[in-house]
Amino acid sequence: MPTRSPETSVLGPSTRVTGQVAGEGALRIEGQVRGDVSVSGDAEIAAGGSVEGNVTAASVEVSGTLLGDVVASGPVAIRSSAVVRGELRGSEVSIEPGSRVSVRLDTDFELNLGGPRRR
Repeated sequence: MPTRSPETSVLGPSTRVTGQVAGEGALRIEGQVRGDVSVSGDAEIAAGGSVEGNVTAASVEVSGTLLGDVVASGPVAIRSSAVVRGELRGSEVSIEPGSRVSVRLDTDFELNLGGPRRR
C-alpha cells in the first residue's frame, strides 16, 4: 500500500465501530470494525486491526484479521501476520507465507506448467 496521503483516514487501535463504514479516499484500520467497509481509495487492515464484514476498495492490504469478502479493482495483498477467511477478488492477489487463510480466489492468473517435453 502506498504511503499515507492527506486523504487517508485512520481508525485507531482503541476504536471500535459497529455498522457500515464508507467514504472517499483511503482508510487504515488499526481498531475493530463489525460491518462492511467501502472506500474509493486503498484499504489497509493493520496488524492488530480486524474487520468482520466485507471490504470494497481500490486495493486492499491485510496484516490483521479479516472475516469477510474482498472486492478490489486493484491488487489484494495478504501479509504474513494476517488471518483471513472469505473470498478475495482483485486484479491480482498475493498471499505471503505465514499468513493463515481460508479463502476462495477470484482473479485472472497464469499457470506455467513447463514447456512441451521432447521424448
